[in-house]
Amino acid sequence: MRTRTRFVKIAMVAALGGMALSACGTEGSAGKSVAAVPAVTPTPTPERMISGDALETHPDPEVRVLALATRIANECEPGSMPELPALPAVDDISETVGPEQPTESPEPVPLPPDVPEPPSAEPTNAGPAEEVPLTGIDKCIGDAHAERIRKAFGDTPPADYAELKKELAALNYLPESVHRMPDHGGEPRARIDLGELSLNVRMVLDVTATTRGVTADAFGASLEQDVDITKVKRKPALDAPKA
Repeated sequence: MRTRTRFVKIAMVAALGGMALSACGTEGSAGKSVAAVPAVTPTPTPERMISGDALETHPDPEVRVLALATRIANECEPGSMPELPALPAVDDISETVGPEQPTESPEPVPLPPDVPEPPSAEPTNAGPAEEVPLTGIDKCIGDAHAERIRKAFGDTPPADYAELKKELAALNYLPESVHRMPDHGGEPRARIDLGELSLNVRMVLDVTATTRGVTADAFGASLEQDVDITKVKRKPALDAPKA
């Protein structure tokens, strides 16, 4: 998922935006100070900036996601996430700081012939991962996301998975974060990975269509990067969506 890298670039754009260039005078041949003559260049059109609550309508979808996550976290616990600064109104924030520069990997140092090869690492999450309970601010954040999804659908269920995913994208959940799950009673179902937007756990939203809109609830998963959220085993009392 590209979110973490591009969120770092959002922070870089914000930092660069606060830097200003300054002009200084030059010294003439006689040692006297001579005012610098500004070059005649066309005045660029100022880039439109977006700040505050309006960031949830920013052209870059990942800025909208981060703005949404920041607002919800701070509603649960004020000051838990820093407010986003004003950002330029561009479709892709990462383009304003240019492409990432490739880094050269150091050449591996060969082991002496008498040193045995290190054992291969065994996977740490063999089998389905278990659900991690949400507590404190994480539970508040998860419940808030689930509630806004239920309210957005109202009494109108999505016709199929494609429509469910489209509506979730319209609610500022990145399409690459939405993962299809097996249908429940013939109704489409999805899990939304909010792992990089929660504070203490890898947060996941379970969303299932019903005859009266959708159900949505949040749960936690392991912070291990190789956990497949579609295979996280829910607790029996929470696993079955309510109609």
